[in-house]
Amino acid sequence: MKPRLIVYIDGYNWYHAICKSHPEWKWLNISAFFRALRPHEEIVAVKMFSALVVPTAEDPTARQRQERYFKALRTLPGVEIILGAFQPREVQCRATCLQRYTFQEEKKTDVNIAVELLSDAFNNRSDAICVVSGDSDVQPAIEWLARNKPDLRIYLYIPSLPADQAARRLDYFKTKGYSKVSCSFLPLEGISQHQFRNLVTLADKTFVVRPHTWAAPTQAPNA
Repeated sequence: MKPRLIVYIDGYNWYHAICKSHPEWKWLNISAFFRALRPHEEIVAVKMFSALVVPTAEDPTARQRQERYFKALRTLPGVEIILGAFQPREVQCRATCLQRYTFQEEKKTDVNIAVELLSDAFNNRSDAICVVSGDSDVQPAIEWLARNKPDLRIYLYIPSLPADQAARRLDYFKTKGYSKVSCSFLPLEGISQHQFRNLVTLADKTFVVRPHTWAAPTQAPNA
């Protein structure tokens, strides 16, 4: 029997590390992608943590595209979308202009990931976990699990394009003494091969269509 695996994806981190530069990869079937990536485990759940984007004058349809993708994801058995929120934050420029401006800050995602990690571990819902995030805020939860759940296998994938990987470190958990945590860059080879069809049928027999600004898949670079 294959060991059970739950995948936890930091959607905001995933987007900025990979998909912002590659819109042709945004229509990803995350269930198929991770089944191909982890063929020796039974993936019992894939949890996507994100927040609904705030439309802007420069991109008024951003949320509509995101919601289309979420509708496509919800057709996949075992996939769950857990939403935080964007919250406006006012800051002041530290340069000579000293002007104040507002930007949207994502909230709750790190806490939501930690809560799900600990809840699933306490309830023995899996034999292994796979966390996809390059955000250091997930480290305390992973370290707690490494200390307190010795039988739980822990895999951390850092989303990063090949050109950016030289500036990222993979040895944090080992240097901290958590050698049981496997940390590596997220392999990208399968992204272009595991996109949804352009037309995805929903439960009510209607369709959701791939946004036209998300170009057709191209070959992924070696990771």
